[in-house]
Amino acid sequence: MKSTRAIVLAATIATCAWGATAAEQAAIERGNAHYLLFCANCHGVDADGQGPLASVLKITPTDLRNLRAGGGDELVAERVLKAVDQRHEVPSPEGPRMPLFSDNLEVKTIIEIGEYLKTVQR
Repeated sequence: MKSTRAIVLAATIATCAWGATAAEQAAIERGNAHYLLFCANCHGVDADGQGPLASVLKITPTDLRNLRAGGGDELVAERVLKAVDQRHEVPSPEGPRMPLFSDNLEVKTIIEIGEYLKTVQR
């Protein structure tokens, strides 16, 4: 069941339209609020990987401003999904992983965080 949810979530994130409509801007703003609540403690308010908890973690949080590197917005969406679903790559297979968030966040929330993170890419 979890893998089906991940596939549906990935497809939903990847097909979200990117633009400047009022609805899309509202989703980005909600994504920013969700990001600040769920992600900023580790990844930083500026998504630079320098959150207040970063120094006490076993692995350095990712600089989320570089998720688009080598790809487009779909790559950002895929990386967000893999991170919250605990399927992202870590420096070593035995290494610690980011806590699982997909079981605790609504699909819409994850999508909105992804939409926000698209706006902070370098």
